[in-house]
Amino acid sequence: MENKKEAIGLFPTAPIRISLIAAGVLIVAGGIMMRNQAFFNAKFAGLAAAVGLYDVAQEFVNEIDAETDKENYCDGVYHIADAMLSAGKYDHAQELFVGLGDYSDSTDRSYECVQKKAEALMKKGDYLAASDLLVEIMFFKGSKELYQECQYNNALSMIDKGEWLIGAKILWNIRDYRDSQAIAEKTVFENTGSDNVEETVGGGNAIAPEILSDYIALTENRKQLRDGAIATGFYHTVGLKKDGSVLSCGSNDRGQCDTGAWSNVVQIAAGGYHTAALLSDGTVVACGDNKYGQCNVGSWKDVIQIKATDYNTIALLKDGTVKTCGYNKLTQTQGWSGIERICSGAYALCGIAMNGELYATHHSCRMEGQLLDADASVAYAIGLDYGGKIVYTSDTPCDWTKAVAVFAGGETVGVIKPDFTPAVYHRRKRSLYELPDKPAASMSLGGTHFAVLYSDGSVYCDGENEFGQCDTSDWNLN
Repeated sequence: MENKKEAIGLFPTAPIRISLIAAGVLIVAGGIMMRNQAFFNAKFAGLAAAVGLYDVAQEFVNEIDAETDKENYCDGVYHIADAMLSAGKYDHAQELFVGLGDYSDSTDRSYECVQKKAEALMKKGDYLAASDLLVEIMFFKGSKELYQECQYNNALSMIDKGEWLIGAKILWNIRDYRDSQAIAEKTVFENTGSDNVEETVGGGNAIAPEILSDYIALTENRKQLRDGAIATGFYHTVGLKKDGSVLSCGSNDRGQCDTGAWSNVVQIAAGGYHTAALLSDGTVVACGDNKYGQCNVGSWKDVIQIKATDYNTIALLKDGTVKTCGYNKLTQTQGWSGIERICSGAYALCGIAMNGELYATHHSCRMEGQLLDADASVAYAIGLDYGGKIVYTSDTPCDWTKAVAVFAGGETVGVIKPDFTPAVYHRRKRSLYELPDKPAASMSLGGTHFAVLYSDGSVYCDGENEFGQCDTSDWNLN
Protein backbone atom coordinates (compact mmCIF):
# COMPACT_ATOMS: atom_id res chain seq x y z
CA MET A 1 0.00 0.00 0.00
CA GLU A 2 2.78 2.39 0.80
CA ASN A 3 4.37 1.78 -2.60
CA LYS A 4 1.03 2.47 -4.32
CA LYS A 5 0.55 5.74 -2.41
CA GLU A 6 4.00 6.86 -3.48
CA ALA A 7 3.12 6.10 -7.10
CA ILE A 8 -0.05 8.17 -6.84
CA GLY A 9 1.92 11.06 -5.40
CA LEU A 10 4.45 10.99 -8.22
CA PHE A 11 1.93 10.43 -11.01
CA PRO A 12 -1.42 12.24 -10.39
CA THR A 13 -4.70 10.82 -11.49
CA ALA A 14 -5.97 11.45 -15.06
CA PRO A 15 -8.22 14.48 -14.29
CA ILE A 16 -5.41 16.18 -12.47
CA ARG A 17 -2.99 15.44 -15.28
CA ILE A 18 -5.41 16.87 -17.85
CA SER A 19 -5.86 20.04 -15.83
CA LEU A 20 -2.16 20.50 -15.50
CA ILE A 21 -1.65 19.96 -19.24
CA ALA A 22 -4.46 22.42 -20.07
CA ALA A 23 -2.96 24.99 -17.75
CA GLY A 24 0.38 24.55 -19.42
CA VAL A 25 -1.16 24.95 -22.86
CA LEU A 26 -2.91 28.12 -21.75
CA ILE A 27 0.30 29.48 -20.31
CA VAL A 28 2.16 28.72 -23.55
CA ALA A 29 -0.70 30.13 -25.65
CA GLY A 30 -0.82 33.21 -23.48
CA GLY A 31 2.86 33.68 -24.02
CA ILE A 32 2.42 33.31 -27.74
CA MET A 33 -0.51 35.76 -27.68
CA MET A 34 1.52 38.24 -25.68
CA ARG A 35 4.36 38.00 -28.16
CA ASN A 36 1.95 38.29 -31.17
CA GLN A 37 -0.59 40.75 -29.78
CA ALA A 38 0.65 43.40 -32.18
CA PHE A 39 0.14 41.00 -35.10
CA PHE A 40 -3.46 40.33 -34.10
CA ASN A 41 -4.13 44.02 -33.44
CA ALA A 42 -2.99 44.83 -36.97
CA LYS A 43 -5.32 42.19 -38.41
CA PHE A 44 -8.24 43.29 -36.23
CA ALA A 45 -7.63 46.87 -37.39
CA GLY A 46 -7.98 45.70 -40.97
CA LEU A 47 -11.23 43.84 -40.21
CA ALA A 48 -12.71 46.86 -38.41
CA ALA A 49 -11.72 49.26 -41.18
CA ALA A 50 -13.20 46.95 -43.82
CA VAL A 51 -16.67 47.44 -42.31
CA GLY A 52 -16.23 51.19 -41.83
CA LEU A 53 -15.30 51.19 -38.13
CA TYR A 54 -12.29 53.43 -38.65
CA ASP A 55 -12.16 54.72 -35.07
CA VAL A 56 -12.17 51.17 -33.73
CA ALA A 57 -9.50 50.22 -36.24
CA GLN A 58 -7.35 53.12 -35.10
CA GLU A 59 -7.72 52.06 -31.49
CA PHE A 60 -6.30 48.64 -32.36
CA VAL A 61 -3.38 50.32 -34.11
CA ASN A 62 -2.80 52.63 -31.18
CA GLU A 63 -2.18 49.57 -29.00
CA ILE A 64 0.84 48.71 -31.13
CA ASP A 65 4.17 50.23 -30.20
CA ALA A 66 5.35 51.87 -33.41
CA GLU A 67 8.95 51.90 -32.24
CA THR A 68 9.37 48.29 -31.11
CA ASP A 69 6.94 46.68 -33.58
CA LYS A 70 7.09 48.92 -36.62
CA GLU A 71 6.15 46.17 -39.09
CA ASN A 72 2.81 45.38 -37.46
CA TYR A 73 2.09 49.04 -36.79
CA CYS A 74 2.61 49.92 -40.45
CA ASP A 75 0.58 46.89 -41.51
CA GLY A 76 -2.37 48.05 -39.42
CA VAL A 77 -2.22 51.61 -40.78
CA TYR A 78 -1.89 50.24 -44.32
CA HIS A 79 -5.08 48.18 -43.88
CA ILE A 80 -6.97 51.26 -42.66
CA ALA A 81 -5.72 53.38 -45.58
CA ASP A 82 -6.62 50.65 -48.06
CA ALA A 83 -10.16 50.41 -46.68
CA MET A 84 -10.59 54.20 -46.78
CA LEU A 85 -9.41 54.31 -50.39
CA SER A 86 -11.96 51.66 -51.33
CA ALA A 87 -14.66 53.66 -49.54
CA GLY A 88 -13.82 56.86 -51.44
CA LYS A 89 -12.22 58.65 -48.50
CA TYR A 90 -9.33 59.74 -50.68
CA ASP A 91 -7.89 62.57 -48.58
CA HIS A 92 -7.70 60.53 -45.37
CA ALA A 93 -6.35 57.51 -47.21
CA GLN A 94 -3.66 59.60 -48.91
CA GLU A 95 -2.62 61.13 -45.61
CA LEU A 96 -2.15 57.68 -44.09
CA PHE A 97 -0.25 56.32 -47.08
CA VAL A 98 2.05 59.34 -47.12
CA GLY A 99 2.69 58.88 -43.41
CA LEU A 100 3.84 55.32 -44.04
CA GLY A 101 6.70 56.58 -46.16
CA ASP A 102 8.48 53.77 -47.98
CA TYR A 103 6.52 50.94 -46.36
CA SER A 104 5.49 48.43 -49.02
CA ASP A 105 3.95 50.30 -52.00
CA SER A 106 2.57 53.14 -49.89
CA THR A 107 4.02 55.87 -52.10
CA ASP A 108 2.28 54.54 -55.20
CA ARG A 109 -0.93 54.04 -53.22
CA SER A 110 -0.81 57.70 -52.17
CA TYR A 111 -0.62 58.68 -55.85
CA GLU A 112 -3.51 56.31 -56.51
CA CYS A 113 -5.58 58.23 -53.94
CA VAL A 114 -4.96 61.48 -55.84
CA GLN A 115 -5.82 59.82 -59.11
CA LYS A 116 -9.05 58.34 -57.77
CA LYS A 117 -10.08 61.69 -56.32
CA ALA A 118 -9.43 63.32 -59.70
CA GLU A 119 -11.56 60.68 -61.42
CA ALA A 120 -14.41 61.40 -59.00
CA LEU A 121 -14.16 65.13 -59.76
CA MET A 122 -14.19 64.42 -63.48
CA LYS A 123 -17.44 62.51 -63.12
CA LYS A 124 -18.93 65.62 -61.48
CA GLY A 125 -17.69 67.79 -64.35
CA ASP A 126 -15.17 69.65 -62.20
CA TYR A 127 -12.35 69.29 -64.70
CA LEU A 128 -10.32 72.22 -63.44
CA ALA A 129 -10.05 70.88 -59.90
CA ALA A 130 -9.22 67.44 -61.26
CA SER A 131 -6.49 68.94 -63.45
CA ASP A 132 -4.95 70.69 -60.46
CA LEU A 133 -4.56 67.32 -58.76
CA LEU A 134 -3.30 65.41 -61.78
CA VAL A 135 -0.71 67.95 -62.85
CA GLU A 136 1.23 67.12 -59.68
CA ILE A 137 1.43 63.38 -60.47
CA MET A 138 1.85 63.39 -64.27
CA PHE A 139 4.67 60.85 -63.83
CA PHE A 140 2.33 58.28 -62.28
CA LYS A 141 0.82 55.60 -64.48
CA GLY A 142 -2.28 56.78 -66.35
CA SER A 143 -2.26 60.27 -64.85
CA LYS A 144 -1.03 62.05 -67.98
CA GLU A 145 -3.87 60.61 -70.03
CA LEU A 146 -6.40 61.56 -67.36
CA TYR A 147 -4.96 65.07 -67.24
CA GLN A 148 -5.30 65.43 -71.00
CA GLU A 149 -8.89 64.20 -70.87
CA CYS A 150 -9.63 66.77 -68.14
CA GLN A 151 -8.12 69.56 -70.19
CA TYR A 152 -9.92 68.45 -73.33
CA ASN A 153 -13.32 68.54 -71.64
CA ASN A 154 -12.50 71.75 -69.78
CA ALA A 155 -11.55 73.46 -73.04
CA LEU A 156 -14.77 72.39 -74.77
CA SER A 157 -16.71 73.72 -71.79
CA MET A 158 -14.92 77.09 -71.97
CA ILE A 159 -15.61 77.38 -75.70
CA ASP A 160 -19.30 76.58 -75.14
CA LYS A 161 -19.44 79.40 -72.56
CA GLY A 162 -17.96 81.88 -75.02
CA GLU A 163 -14.45 81.83 -73.57
CA TRP A 164 -13.06 80.72 -76.91
CA LEU A 165 -9.54 82.10 -76.46
CA ILE A 166 -8.97 80.29 -73.17
CA GLY A 167 -10.40 77.11 -74.66
CA ALA A 168 -8.15 77.37 -77.70
CA LYS A 169 -5.08 77.96 -75.52
CA ILE A 170 -5.87 74.88 -73.44
CA LEU A 171 -6.39 72.72 -76.52
CA TRP A 172 -3.14 73.93 -78.04
CA ASN A 173 -1.31 72.73 -74.94
CA ILE A 174 -2.57 69.19 -75.62
CA ARG A 175 -2.74 69.38 -79.41
CA ASP A 176 -1.48 65.80 -79.79
CA TYR A 177 -4.43 64.46 -77.79
CA ARG A 178 -7.46 63.31 -79.74
CA ASP A 179 -8.69 66.09 -82.08
CA SER A 180 -7.50 68.97 -79.89
CA GLN A 181 -5.43 70.60 -82.61
CA ALA A 182 -8.24 70.54 -85.14
CA ILE A 183 -10.72 72.07 -82.70
CA ALA A 184 -8.22 74.76 -81.69
CA GLU A 185 -7.58 75.67 -85.32
CA LYS A 186 -11.31 75.79 -86.08
CA THR A 187 -12.04 77.91 -83.00
CA VAL A 188 -9.32 80.46 -83.73
CA PHE A 189 -10.30 80.75 -87.39
CA GLU A 190 -13.98 81.25 -86.58
CA ASN A 191 -13.19 84.03 -84.11
CA THR A 192 -10.26 85.81 -85.75
CA GLY A 193 -10.11 84.68 -89.36
CA SER A 194 -6.52 83.58 -88.77
CA ASP A 195 -5.32 80.09 -89.61
CA ASN A 196 -2.12 80.55 -87.58
CA VAL A 197 -3.00 79.13 -84.17
CA GLU A 198 0.63 79.09 -83.05
CA GLU A 199 0.92 82.84 -83.49
CA THR A 200 -2.51 83.57 -82.03
CA VAL A 201 -2.44 81.61 -78.79
CA GLY A 202 1.28 81.22 -78.20
CA GLY A 203 4.06 78.74 -78.68
CA GLY A 204 4.76 75.40 -77.06
CA ASN A 205 2.78 76.07 -73.88
CA ALA A 206 0.03 78.63 -74.38
CA ILE A 207 -0.76 78.32 -70.68
CA ALA A 208 1.69 76.50 -68.44
CA PRO A 209 -0.11 73.56 -66.75
CA GLU A 210 0.98 74.58 -63.25
CA ILE A 211 -0.72 78.00 -63.52
CA LEU A 212 -3.77 77.00 -65.57
CA SER A 213 -6.21 77.12 -62.66
CA ASP A 214 -4.78 80.48 -61.53
CA TYR A 215 -5.17 81.82 -65.06
CA ILE A 216 -8.79 80.74 -65.37
CA ALA A 217 -9.64 81.98 -61.87
CA LEU A 218 -7.99 85.31 -62.67
CA THR A 219 -9.97 85.76 -65.88
CA GLU A 220 -13.18 84.95 -63.99
CA ASN A 221 -12.37 87.40 -61.19
CA ARG A 222 -11.57 90.15 -63.67
CA LYS A 223 -15.14 89.96 -64.95
CA GLN A 224 -16.17 91.68 -61.72
CA LEU A 225 -14.14 94.75 -62.70
CA ARG A 226 -15.47 97.72 -64.68
CA ASP A 227 -12.76 98.48 -67.19
CA GLY A 228 -13.08 101.96 -68.65
CA ALA A 229 -15.61 103.23 -66.10
CA ILE A 230 -13.34 105.86 -64.51
CA ALA A 231 -10.77 108.12 -66.19
CA THR A 232 -8.49 111.00 -65.19
CA GLY A 233 -6.98 113.74 -67.35
CA PHE A 234 -4.62 116.53 -66.35
CA TYR A 235 -7.26 118.47 -64.43
CA HIS A 236 -10.53 116.60 -64.92
CA THR A 237 -12.16 113.32 -63.88
CA VAL A 238 -14.77 111.37 -65.83
CA GLY A 239 -17.05 108.58 -64.60
CA LEU A 240 -19.32 106.17 -66.47
CA LYS A 241 -22.64 105.20 -64.92
CA LYS A 242 -24.18 101.80 -65.53
CA ASP A 243 -27.06 103.44 -67.42
CA GLY A 244 -24.58 104.62 -70.07
CA SER A 245 -24.44 108.28 -69.04
CA VAL A 246 -21.26 110.12 -68.13
CA LEU A 247 -20.34 112.39 -65.20
CA SER A 248 -17.39 114.76 -65.18
CA CYS A 249 -15.75 117.31 -62.91
CA GLY A 250 -12.73 119.57 -62.91
CA SER A 251 -11.37 121.96 -65.50
CA ASN A 252 -13.48 122.43 -68.66
CA ASP A 253 -11.37 125.07 -70.35
CA ARG A 254 -11.09 122.97 -73.52
CA GLY A 255 -14.58 121.45 -73.33
CA GLN A 256 -13.22 118.17 -71.96
CA CYS A 257 -16.15 117.92 -69.52
CA ASP A 258 -18.90 118.44 -72.11
CA THR A 259 -20.16 114.88 -71.66
CA GLY A 260 -23.65 115.56 -70.28
CA ALA A 261 -25.49 114.69 -73.49
CA TRP A 262 -23.70 111.39 -74.10
CA SER A 263 -25.68 108.14 -73.80
CA ASN A 264 -25.25 104.45 -74.53
CA VAL A 265 -21.61 104.73 -73.46
CA VAL A 266 -19.80 101.50 -72.54
CA GLN A 267 -16.24 102.83 -71.94
CA ILE A 268 -14.54 106.16 -71.37
CA ALA A 269 -10.99 107.44 -71.68
CA ALA A 270 -9.37 110.74 -70.73
CA GLY A 271 -6.34 112.39 -72.28
CA GLY A 272 -4.65 115.52 -71.03
CA TYR A 273 -7.40 117.90 -72.13
CA HIS A 274 -9.86 115.69 -74.01
CA THR A 275 -12.34 112.89 -73.28
CA ALA A 276 -13.45 109.98 -75.47
CA ALA A 277 -16.32 107.51 -75.15
CA LEU A 278 -16.99 104.15 -76.76
CA LEU A 279 -20.66 103.65 -77.58
CA SER A 280 -22.60 100.42 -77.56
CA ASP A 281 -22.69 100.28 -81.37
CA GLY A 282 -18.88 100.22 -81.61
CA THR A 283 -18.49 103.88 -82.59
CA VAL A 284 -16.58 106.56 -80.67
CA VAL A 285 -17.27 110.17 -79.72
CA ALA A 286 -14.90 112.71 -78.22
CA CYS A 287 -14.82 116.25 -76.81
CA GLY A 288 -12.19 118.72 -75.65
CA ASP A 289 -8.84 119.79 -77.05
CA ASN A 290 -8.36 118.78 -80.69
CA LYS A 291 -5.09 120.56 -81.45
CA TYR A 292 -3.49 117.37 -82.76
CA GLY A 293 -6.66 115.76 -84.08
CA GLN A 294 -7.11 113.60 -80.97
CA CYS A 295 -10.90 114.01 -81.21
CA ASN A 296 -11.14 112.98 -84.88
CA VAL A 297 -12.89 109.69 -84.13
CA GLY A 298 -16.14 110.19 -86.01
CA SER A 299 -15.40 107.60 -88.69
CA TRP A 300 -14.33 104.82 -86.34
CA LYS A 301 -16.40 101.63 -86.10
CA ASP A 302 -16.11 98.06 -84.83
CA VAL A 303 -14.25 99.36 -81.76
CA ILE A 304 -14.16 97.14 -78.64
CA GLN A 305 -11.85 99.14 -76.34
CA ILE A 306 -10.56 102.71 -76.10
CA LYS A 307 -7.70 104.40 -74.28
CA ALA A 308 -6.00 107.80 -74.41
CA THR A 309 -2.53 109.23 -73.97
CA ASP A 310 -2.06 112.93 -73.20
CA TYR A 311 -2.63 113.90 -76.83
CA ASN A 312 -3.96 110.71 -78.46
CA THR A 313 -7.06 108.58 -78.66
CA ILE A 314 -6.54 104.87 -79.29
CA ALA A 315 -9.00 102.18 -80.31
CA LEU A 316 -8.79 98.39 -80.39
CA LEU A 317 -10.89 96.97 -83.22
CA LYS A 318 -12.71 93.65 -83.45
CA ASP A 319 -10.14 92.27 -85.86
CA GLY A 320 -7.32 92.72 -83.32
CA THR A 321 -5.79 95.78 -84.97
CA VAL A 322 -5.26 99.20 -83.40
CA LYS A 323 -6.29 102.64 -84.65
CA THR A 324 -4.99 105.96 -83.30
CA CYS A 325 -5.48 109.67 -83.85
CA GLY A 326 -3.72 112.71 -82.44
CA TYR A 327 -0.04 113.33 -81.85
CA ASN A 328 1.22 110.07 -83.31
CA LYS A 329 4.98 110.55 -83.35
CA LEU A 330 5.33 108.50 -80.15
CA THR A 331 2.49 106.04 -80.68
CA GLN A 332 3.25 104.16 -83.87
CA THR A 333 1.42 100.82 -83.97
CA GLN A 334 2.06 99.65 -87.54
CA GLY A 335 2.29 95.89 -87.77
CA TRP A 336 0.38 95.22 -84.56
CA SER A 337 -2.13 92.40 -84.98
CA GLY A 338 -3.88 89.84 -82.85
CA ILE A 339 -4.19 92.38 -80.03
CA GLU A 340 -6.57 91.47 -77.21
CA ARG A 341 -6.14 94.46 -74.90
CA ILE A 342 -4.63 97.96 -75.03
CA CYS A 343 -3.27 100.29 -72.36
CA SER A 344 -1.66 103.69 -72.46
CA GLY A 345 0.53 106.09 -70.54
CA ALA A 346 1.31 109.79 -70.91
CA TYR A 347 3.14 109.22 -74.20
CA ALA A 348 3.31 105.45 -74.56
CA LEU A 349 0.90 102.90 -75.94
CA CYS A 350 0.92 99.16 -75.18
CA GLY A 351 -0.96 96.24 -76.64
CA ILE A 352 -1.29 92.74 -75.23
CA ALA A 353 -1.54 90.08 -77.91
CA MET A 354 -3.71 87.00 -77.58
CA ASN A 355 -0.62 84.95 -76.81
CA GLY A 356 0.26 87.24 -73.88
CA GLU A 357 3.08 89.08 -75.65
CA LEU A 358 3.34 92.79 -74.87
CA TYR A 359 3.82 95.33 -77.66
CA ALA A 360 5.04 98.76 -76.54
CA THR A 361 5.79 102.00 -78.37
CA HIS A 362 8.36 103.06 -75.78
CA HIS A 363 11.30 100.94 -74.63
CA SER A 364 10.72 101.81 -70.94
CA CYS A 365 7.39 99.97 -71.04
CA ARG A 366 8.56 96.68 -72.49
CA MET A 367 8.13 93.59 -70.32
CA GLU A 368 8.77 89.90 -70.93
CA GLY A 369 6.48 86.96 -70.25
CA GLN A 370 2.83 86.24 -70.89
CA LEU A 371 0.66 89.08 -69.66
CA LEU A 372 -3.06 89.33 -69.03
CA ASP A 373 -3.10 92.98 -67.99
CA ALA A 374 -0.74 95.95 -68.12
CA ASP A 375 -0.63 99.71 -67.74
CA ALA A 376 1.99 102.29 -68.68
CA SER A 377 3.14 105.70 -67.56
CA VAL A 378 5.82 108.14 -68.68
CA ALA A 379 8.84 105.98 -67.92
CA TYR A 380 7.65 102.68 -66.47
CA ALA A 381 5.01 100.00 -66.83
CA ILE A 382 3.36 97.44 -64.59
CA GLY A 383 1.90 94.12 -65.72
CA LEU A 384 0.02 91.07 -64.54
CA ASP A 385 1.10 87.66 -65.77
CA TYR A 386 -1.08 84.62 -66.46
CA GLY A 387 -0.76 83.43 -62.87
CA GLY A 388 -1.76 86.78 -61.37
CA LYS A 389 1.80 87.71 -60.43
CA ILE A 390 2.76 91.39 -60.66
CA VAL A 391 5.65 92.26 -62.99
CA TYR A 392 7.25 95.67 -63.15
CA THR A 393 9.87 97.44 -65.24
CA SER A 394 11.61 98.56 -62.05
CA ASP A 395 11.40 97.50 -58.40
CA THR A 396 7.91 96.37 -57.42
CA PRO A 397 6.51 98.76 -54.80
CA CYS A 398 5.79 97.56 -51.28
CA ASP A 399 5.19 93.87 -50.78
CA TRP A 400 2.79 93.46 -53.70
CA THR A 401 3.01 90.04 -55.32
CA LYS A 402 -0.38 89.27 -56.87
CA ALA A 403 -3.38 91.25 -58.11
CA VAL A 404 -6.43 91.10 -60.36
CA ALA A 405 -5.68 94.43 -62.05
CA VAL A 406 -2.74 96.88 -62.29
CA PHE A 407 -2.58 100.63 -62.95
CA ALA A 408 0.14 103.18 -63.68
CA GLY A 409 0.15 106.98 -63.29
CA GLY A 410 2.53 109.89 -63.37
CA GLU A 411 3.47 109.81 -59.68
CA THR A 412 1.55 106.75 -58.57
CA VAL A 413 1.21 103.05 -59.22
CA GLY A 414 -1.78 100.99 -58.12
CA VAL A 415 -3.31 97.55 -57.93
CA ILE A 416 -6.58 95.89 -57.12
CA LYS A 417 -5.57 93.01 -54.89
CA PRO A 418 -6.94 89.46 -55.10
CA ASP A 419 -9.46 90.34 -52.38
CA PHE A 420 -10.51 93.33 -54.55
CA THR A 421 -9.26 95.97 -52.12
CA PRO A 422 -7.31 98.77 -53.85
CA ALA A 423 -3.82 100.03 -53.10
CA VAL A 424 -2.07 103.13 -54.45
CA TYR A 425 1.60 103.90 -53.89
CA HIS A 426 3.28 107.29 -54.36
CA ARG A 427 6.52 106.51 -56.17
CA ARG A 428 8.33 109.72 -55.26
CA LYS A 429 7.22 109.90 -51.61
CA ARG A 430 7.56 106.12 -51.25
CA SER A 431 4.38 105.81 -49.24
CA LEU A 432 0.94 104.22 -49.53
CA TYR A 433 -2.26 106.22 -49.61
CA GLU A 434 -4.91 105.46 -47.02
CA LEU A 435 -7.93 104.37 -49.05
CA PRO A 436 -11.45 103.28 -48.07
CA ASP A 437 -11.20 99.58 -47.23
CA LYS A 438 -13.87 98.05 -49.46
CA PRO A 439 -13.98 96.19 -52.80
CA ALA A 440 -12.91 98.22 -55.83
CA ALA A 441 -14.02 97.86 -59.44
CA SER A 442 -11.46 100.04 -61.22
CA MET A 443 -9.10 102.99 -60.87
CA SER A 444 -7.39 105.62 -62.97
CA LEU A 445 -4.08 107.24 -62.06
CA GLY A 446 -3.48 110.64 -63.59
CA GLY A 447 -0.46 112.90 -63.53
CA THR A 448 -1.25 114.68 -60.28
CA HIS A 449 -4.46 113.07 -59.03
CA PHE A 450 -6.12 109.66 -59.08
CA ALA A 451 -9.59 108.14 -58.76
CA VAL A 452 -10.75 104.77 -57.41
CA LEU A 453 -14.14 103.37 -58.40
CA TYR A 454 -15.61 101.06 -55.78
CA SER A 455 -18.03 98.21 -56.35
CA ASP A 456 -20.76 100.13 -54.53
CA GLY A 457 -20.52 102.87 -57.18
CA SER A 458 -18.74 105.45 -55.04
CA VAL A 459 -15.61 107.21 -56.28
CA TYR A 460 -12.67 108.26 -54.10
CA CYS A 461 -10.26 110.88 -55.44
CA ASP A 462 -7.00 112.16 -54.03
CA GLY A 463 -4.24 114.48 -55.19
CA GLU A 464 -4.26 118.00 -56.57
CA ASN A 465 -7.74 119.57 -56.61
CA GLU A 466 -7.16 123.09 -57.89
CA PHE A 467 -9.94 122.79 -60.47
CA GLY A 468 -12.27 120.53 -58.51
CA GLN A 469 -11.05 117.40 -60.31
CA CYS A 470 -11.35 115.46 -57.06
CA ASP A 471 -14.91 116.57 -56.25
CA THR A 472 -16.48 113.13 -56.68
CA SER A 473 -17.73 112.53 -53.15
CA ASP A 474 -21.38 112.69 -54.25
CA TRP A 475 -20.95 110.43 -57.30
CA ASN A 476 -22.55 107.02 -57.60
CA LEU A 477 -21.77 105.26 -60.85
CA ASN A 478 -24.07 102.27 -60.26
